[in-house]
Amino acid sequence: MKLSKQLRQFALERDGVVTAAEADVHGLDNSALRRLVGSGDWVREAYGIYRLAHHPVTPRSTIRIAVLRVGGTAILSGLGAAYWHGVANSPPATVTVTATPGGHVKPVPGVRAVRRLDDRDVVERSHLMVTGLPLSVLEGAVEGDVSVLDRALLLRRVSERQLRAVYDRRRGTVGATAMGRLLEGVGSGARSSAERLTVGLFEAAGITGWIANYSSGRYVIDFAFVAERVAVEIDGMAYHRDADAFQNDRTRRNDLIAAGWTVLNFTWNDLVNHPDDVIARIVAALSAAASTQM
Repeated sequence: MKLSKQLRQFALERDGVVTAAEADVHGLDNSALRRLVGSGDWVREAYGIYRLAHHPVTPRSTIRIAVLRVGGTAILSGLGAAYWHGVANSPPATVTVTATPGGHVKPVPGVRAVRRLDDRDVVERSHLMVTGLPLSVLEGAVEGDVSVLDRALLLRRVSERQLRAVYDRRRGTVGATAMGRLLEGVGSGARSSAERLTVGLFEAAGITGWIANYSSGRYVIDFAFVAERVAVEIDGMAYHRDADAFQNDRTRRNDLIAAGWTVLNFTWNDLVNHPDDVIARIVAALSAAASTQM
């Protein structure tokens, strides 16, 4: 069965995916759809959702199908939306969607549905409803990929003002507290916030013996365990640093290592999303240093 040029183009603009309702608008009833599937020209991905057989399965087609399976009110959110906007390097294993209040949400494996969204935070991109870029970036960072936030700021795709406006609208919702913590790493007080967070991790883990802002030669180490010669350095977000600062960081690290320090570098993402790993690495370094001194 030959498709019209218009329908084929329509499908290709949507990653090869067409719903039964859209096909009907183009003159294909259920019988025609069954024939297309039977001939191998189309693939039935889910109830009422089809893909052109010659169109490859891609991350975008997979995400689009996941959103369509949830229902007509579904809006792509989180890291999946950040990927859709082009600021995440890879798609998430679990797609997050937002369904408007009152909409019927179908349970779909690999899809997490949440509710409540401000109209100002919804846009259409490539014929799919998605959260706006600022919210997508924040939610993507909360889902575990802070590099999305850093990249969007570095490329000037979003501004601090836009991020804070979105955060204000999301106060009291799931994930808002984590968004607030992430934004502490964005503003002018990021350095002091990171230091406070690190001290809190030390105290919670019962780690003692450290000195903050310890001078070693021409450098000041963020947190130094002097007896063990272990230096803990907290790296800021990339968008805060230019090429010269980046090179200085590398030179600094090399010089400290040459001076006999074991240098551990952690990011804001590590502190916020992987605190147990931060502590485990520090404890391991301290233990290794102690064993060599015996």
